[in-house]
Amino acid sequence: MSMPHDPDLEDVLQDQELRRVADLLREARMSEPPLDDAFRSDLRRRLMSQAWGMGGGGTPWWRKVFGPTGMVWATAAVGVILIGAVVVLTATNQPGPSDQVVVSSQLANQSAVRLQQPIQVTFNQPMDHRSTEAAVQIAPATTVAFSWHENTLSVTPTAGNLAPNTQYQVTIGPGAKTASGQSLTAPKTITFVTQPPPPSPSPTPTVKPTPPPTVLTNQHLLASMPDGITNVLWSPDSTTVYFVTGKGALESVPAIGGNPTVLAPDGVGSVAINPAGDQLAYIRKGNIQILAIGQGTTTEVVPAAAPVLVGWATSGVEWATADGVYTVGPGGQGKVAALPATGTATAISFAPDGAHLAYALDQSLSVLDLATGKSTVLGLPGAHFQGWSPDGTGVMYSGAQAVVLADLGGRNTTSLPAGEPSWSSQDEVLLGSDVNLFVMRPDASGQTKLADGTFHLPAWAPNGIAFTYFRSGELYTASAPTPAPPATSPLDAAASVVNLFMKARKDNPDRANAYLDDNGRKAYMSSTGGLNLQVTGDPSFSRYYVLTGQITGSHPDTAQFVVRIVLAHNSLDVKSLEETLTLVRTQGSQQFLVDQAAAGPVLTLGATAEVVSVDVTATSVKVTFDSDLKPETVTAGVIILDSKGKQIGNMPAYAKRTVTVDGLDLKAGKSYKLVVLSTVQDVGGSNIAAEYDLTFSGPADTHGDRHRDTSPSPIPQPSPTATPSS
Repeated sequence: MSMPHDPDLEDVLQDQELRRVADLLREARMSEPPLDDAFRSDLRRRLMSQAWGMGGGGTPWWRKVFGPTGMVWATAAVGVILIGAVVVLTATNQPGPSDQVVVSSQLANQSAVRLQQPIQVTFNQPMDHRSTEAAVQIAPATTVAFSWHENTLSVTPTAGNLAPNTQYQVTIGPGAKTASGQSLTAPKTITFVTQPPPPSPSPTPTVKPTPPPTVLTNQHLLASMPDGITNVLWSPDSTTVYFVTGKGALESVPAIGGNPTVLAPDGVGSVAINPAGDQLAYIRKGNIQILAIGQGTTTEVVPAAAPVLVGWATSGVEWATADGVYTVGPGGQGKVAALPATGTATAISFAPDGAHLAYALDQSLSVLDLATGKSTVLGLPGAHFQGWSPDGTGVMYSGAQAVVLADLGGRNTTSLPAGEPSWSSQDEVLLGSDVNLFVMRPDASGQTKLADGTFHLPAWAPNGIAFTYFRSGELYTASAPTPAPPATSPLDAAASVVNLFMKARKDNPDRANAYLDDNGRKAYMSSTGGLNLQVTGDPSFSRYYVLTGQITGSHPDTAQFVVRIVLAHNSLDVKSLEETLTLVRTQGSQQFLVDQAAAGPVLTLGATAEVVSVDVTATSVKVTFDSDLKPETVTAGVIILDSKGKQIGNMPAYAKRTVTVDGLDLKAGKSYKLVVLSTVQDVGGSNIAAEYDLTFSGPADTHGDRHRDTSPSPIPQPSPTATPSS
């Protein structure tokens, strides 16, 4: 350690042993930068104070130790040495050279990460993009796309969202290099856990009276367009509105109001903003312009064929022509999917995640899956497209005097009153018309009149509170009231008790008894069956989540839930066990209680795909995995059996980590089994470690259940094999 000669210290350190200690400290080495001068001065002051406090010099140290004041002297001497050690330790543990690569992420060690959240990894210096992307490893196996903003890498699953109820480990391997060619000294792993999936709509058991009209707030004029309007879209942060006038000018205006800014003076057709909100793509004069919003610079893409529609996928900009959908890849422009060669196909709208395209073919409305190239017809001939759900998994189109909401397979339909709809991130649907504005839930419950008057082209902001509308040549914005919670259904009430029960078992087991009836207490007190109210030991009870839950009977109300308990060691998930809980709400009682319970075996978690959610309706079973799967292994690998062991339902369809088996007619209270065979593989080529079985009951018929349409519809085919991250 480079320490200058200090005559004051020489005066107080007269003893030879103390001099020797001082010499050792001087000879130590430390890496630059040196200690702060003020901190060094404070340490020097404390060292001298301790040294002077030891008494006069000249007496050998060993006599002081064994003399009457020896213990006091020894304590002071130890203090001197410790202070010196602090100097050395602090100096030798300063940050390393400024070119050391530091990797960080706001998701690290988070326990409830949103499913829509991209994985963002930040470096302290510019990185070589190719080597860094190649060094990314994700468990469970996930197919991803990469994008960069300065020194931050965004890793986005091509399925759109992260898997629910999943512990992710994202590792940046030592193969990652900086822009100057320096490699990481060691791999960096970021661990986090995602939220549960959003709940399926729970139909309201009884029809509630329509509340009185609610006054809209923050209504104000954004822009005047006497020639009309053709496109309105919001920035992802809900602060800016973009629109195209009837004369083809592309403009923007702050959502709080202000003067519009002209981005392109004329000739603009389709417009789309990327998920990050920093790039705006639009078609102008037969080409695609991409505006970098922050910089104000524009790049141009010249398609081989005239584009008619532009959008954004996870991989970048995409566009539709008369014959199909195209994008720009490493090798240049390429066709993603073809439109039908017979008839007249007209592209209408890309889904928010860019994975599907709505198009008209003669008199029919269809949705094209860009991954498989397969199309699904929506509704009857003459149906018109009216919008998407915010996550791109639902679609709206016009029916006979109604707005129809459906999934991308054209199934699970719900009819809403006629109008001009917009579907919000808060799971509400606005319906505008010439005379009034209504809001309701996608299952048609909670219909509420917001205002009288003309409300054309309503468009929700991503925040689900503000929206725009068009009236008499003018574009306005307003805020809707915060959605009122829906009336509690039996399933929601039972789910609430399950969560309270499981939280009590984890944090305060004595309180868990409050959620058990007499039968439930007996089940957890029994010495057989593997049930323990308090889960102890190592690995420890880390978290839990509900795999599936259904109302299985009435009179009394009965519900069945399968809960997975996850056990962790050193913050990593290593084992799990499942419990099947039966809850009963007796006549005259307003609360469900756990009446029966059964435990499965403790299983070791591996590096292969796991089932993380099972959604059961009377007509379909949806099985969500934590990994992207090889679609060709799903067809024969996921089956539903009835109580006699007979396979039932249609061929499984796979999309976005979810396997759907429809064509079912599940009977309330009857026993069924989901079987996932070990032949199922993730995109990395790893088979599921062992066959997975889940026994469940058919759901009871609940009033207002939106999953009741059983009309035949084309079944989506498995997606092509994708390449996992490595």
